[in-house]
Amino acid sequence: MQPLDSTTVRRTARPVTVLQMGGGNFLRGFVDWMIHVADEAGVMDAGVAVVHVTDRPDPAFELLRAQDGLFHVTLEGIKDGQPVREITRVECVQEVVAAHTEFERYRDLYLGADLRVLVSNTTEAGIVWVEDDDITARPPASFPLKVTALLHDRFEHFGGDPTKGLAIVPCELIEDNGSTLREYVLRHAAAAGLSEEFQQWVRECCTFSDTLVDRIVPGFPRDDIARIQAETGFDDQVVVKGEYFHVWAISGGEAVREVLPLDKAGLDVRFMEDIAPFRAQKVRVLNGSHTALSAVGLQLGHESVREAFEDPAVRRYVDELVADEVLPTIDGEPEVLREFAAGILERFGNPFLHHRLADIALNAVSKWRTRNLPVYVDRVRAGESAQLTVLSLAAVLLLQSGAAAVPGFVPVDDAGALALLAGGPGAGGDGGAGDGADEAAVWVGRAVRGLDLAAGLDPVEADVLIARTAEMVESLTTEGARATLARVLAETTVG
Repeated sequence: MQPLDSTTVRRTARPVTVLQMGGGNFLRGFVDWMIHVADEAGVMDAGVAVVHVTDRPDPAFELLRAQDGLFHVTLEGIKDGQPVREITRVECVQEVVAAHTEFERYRDLYLGADLRVLVSNTTEAGIVWVEDDDITARPPASFPLKVTALLHDRFEHFGGDPTKGLAIVPCELIEDNGSTLREYVLRHAAAAGLSEEFQQWVRECCTFSDTLVDRIVPGFPRDDIARIQAETGFDDQVVVKGEYFHVWAISGGEAVREVLPLDKAGLDVRFMEDIAPFRAQKVRVLNGSHTALSAVGLQLGHESVREAFEDPAVRRYVDELVADEVLPTIDGEPEVLREFAAGILERFGNPFLHHRLADIALNAVSKWRTRNLPVYVDRVRAGESAQLTVLSLAAVLLLQSGAAAVPGFVPVDDAGALALLAGGPGAGGDGGAGDGADEAAVWVGRAVRGLDLAAGLDPVEADVLIARTAEMVESLTTEGARATLARVLAETTVG
């Protein structure tokens, strides 16, 4: 078996036109795969520079670097009712660089004359406002200030050339991701006293697209790696496995399509003026149910999406969550929405994918805030209950506290969230006289308020959410996940 690197694979050298902030499984199995397909189809001549954005060590990044940016994507799923499986060696990545330890090379890349596009996936925790970040750092710590700094450097380097702006296409799963990033960039520019000419250049010469991505990418195929390596003949240590299905919705119209014409290669990339309706459907149905499924499923002893979905109680929970609580909050024809949801849930049972629930649970607190809280708020506004959504919050909080009985699971989330939740109810002296219900109420209240999990609710409504979530947490810790789920499903049926 051969190593996979530039000594064993001859690939076409391409100009770096895309700066990719992040090199995780999703970006490689979605964006890089698309760019490779478009390159091979002759509709683009795009090289990608993958940037490790944080200062934390990342073994997978180092493996990608060792392979000179080469890797395989294996896609499996159903196409036109038939099983589909294909393996593609992705060759568009030209460089792999760490922004914090190789700043000068990183700077050379973002100052490249051929650069046209910046894509990113720094997770929901990446596009945030950090008040005390330093724009003079090389580079700044937060992602929005990194973008501000590189754009300003680029503006200065090219003397404000209007043709050297960038199309910025974030893939983070937050609402209005591009618009929010643009707001923070301009806010940072003003706070740092950068020139009005620069700020005008950002407004007029750079585009910030709101986007919505859709492909399930479980990541490294641990259970199938030997077969994939045997089929390809390469010792690829950063294979990405994903489903065949893909959709990328991008706002910005023709201006963005001109520099990223992926749809011309037959890919399902949709350039539209307003992605809000599509986003509401996808984030609430697919991503929201994923977050709920992972938190509940792990506490029932399940390891993967497919395994959990084969559990009748879990399947019923997700079906009813989507049908009874999620879909009523989305504008659109009911029948069309039901068909959309059915197609989404069918993908959960993809027999080819091993989508680990523990991977989905990464940053579960911020994911719940983005994906599930809007459903709860809309249900409250409509005067309706949302007990299945409340259960998902209770399960997320308990899971990320480390107190849930999930062997081998290690919570990964924002450091502040983990510190606040650590140990679960009672760990910090919550409640009084050993009263579990009081401990749960105090702990949940601190979590909901401290982690902004009641945004959009008035104080009374927030108190109701806290009380209902505390009841669920108490039930999960005393009765267990199976009994709690059965009781909640029975109550919603009666209701």
